[in-house]
Amino acid sequence: MKKIISLLKTEAIKYLIFGVLATAVYALVKWLTWQAWHSGWASETVAQSASIIFAFFTNKFFVFQHKSSHLLKDFISFVSGRLVLLFLAIVANWWFIDTHPEILMNAFGMGKNQMVADLNIFIQVFTIVVNYIYSKFIVFRKTKTPAD
Repeated sequence: MKKIISLLKTEAIKYLIFGVLATAVYALVKWLTWQAWHSGWASETVAQSASIIFAFFTNKFFVFQHKSSHLLKDFISFVSGRLVLLFLAIVANWWFIDTHPEILMNAFGMGKNQMVADLNIFIQVFTIVVNYIYSKFIVFRKTKTPAD
């Protein structure tokens, strides 16, 4: 039991747990706003915003326990990284699904539906790994104090 508790306290596991919770926030807000407004772009915008804000605060205070007094600077840096990866995901979807699906379909010998599903999984895993690295080493990096 102590090993399980010790494992749950690791930074990477906390990052994954809060990532799952951020996904739940996204899904709940998306569903609620869709039910209220019946607008795809509006519900997506609000849901993405809510999940990014949730992820920022949980990463700052619980995962990386970042002690910076520059909340706005940290937030802008965090959101900037998320937006860059969102843009890359959109471009990858446009290129490999909308424009040139034959590239991955022929390379891996699969149909379009399977290729879309596999590309989505790859993009999500890539995004999680890059967001973790970016958050850990750029946004919430440990600063050395004069005593260090």
